[in-house]
Amino acid sequence: MYTRTHIFKFVNKVSKESFRLFCINYTDTLFKHGLNFSLFIDISNTSFQFLTVWKSEKEWENSYKKAGEHLDIKKQIKEMGATMTIVGGNTNGRFTSQTNFNLLEKID
Repeated sequence: MYTRTHIFKFVNKVSKESFRLFCINYTDTLFKHGLNFSLFIDISNTSFQFLTVWKSEKEWENSYKKAGEHLDIKKQIKEMGATMTIVGGNTNGRFTSQTNFNLLEKID
């Protein structure tokens, strides 16, 4: 597996919520391109983090290449006065027979 962690800090709650909704909608389209699951984490009124977990780094790379329409997002983030930090790496995951995957929203 391969995980990307995205951390966003905005100047106000409205810009945070607006961009968060964009990310949710955009991420929903990535399931067709190898995204395994995603988590959105509200850190504060002006910050959120989301994780995308891919089947492999290759799946993420292929999806990134197809995302041409969103390549200027870093520029747009800066223009909003926000900051963005993204890191990624190979991932090992664990779960038990008691793990409740129903806590995740299923996207088809």
